[in-house]
Amino acid sequence: MNVQQKEKLFLEVYTDYRLRIYRICYGYIYEKEQVDDLFQEIMLNIWNSMEKFKGDSSIGTWAYRVAVNTALLYNRKTKQYKKVSREATEYNTLTDVGCPDDHKLKETRLNQLGLSISKLDKQDRLIISLILEGLTYDQVSEIVGIKANYVGVKVTRIKKQLYETLKKYDNE
Repeated sequence: MNVQQKEKLFLEVYTDYRLRIYRICYGYIYEKEQVDDLFQEIMLNIWNSMEKFKGDSSIGTWAYRVAVNTALLYNRKTKQYKKVSREATEYNTLTDVGCPDDHKLKETRLNQLGLSISKLDKQDRLIISLILEGLTYDQVSEIVGIKANYVGVKVTRIKKQLYETLKKYDNE
């Protein structure tokens, strides 16, 4: 692969998948500054491993795989991943709850969903993040390394868990 091909392929990945990869970063790390660092590290790893892309899968699936592996290594390397504290959860999810503005209510619910997802196990966070990105069970299966039927089982369990967590927010 020559430099021009590499640049073209990288530009395609960056243009088409950067927002999705950025959201995956939030699935692994909740602090904005660390998310930015992780995103940069993922993009650097994608660039450095472009020659290894063989075309066996789609470029998007390959990029997700690089993103997930980088995020896992980043967490191990920095050892700074922590569960979101109860105080931070209350602050982020309960701001502007009393406001009648629909936009604020939707934003609050999205924050609650994001926090609920951040409390899931690593694999479950990854699976639900990829499903929310619109990937099929087969694509998720290829990225995560489990069978497509098991992805379906996991998604059902994750949805139930998220539903229960979000119900607790409604009762607070």
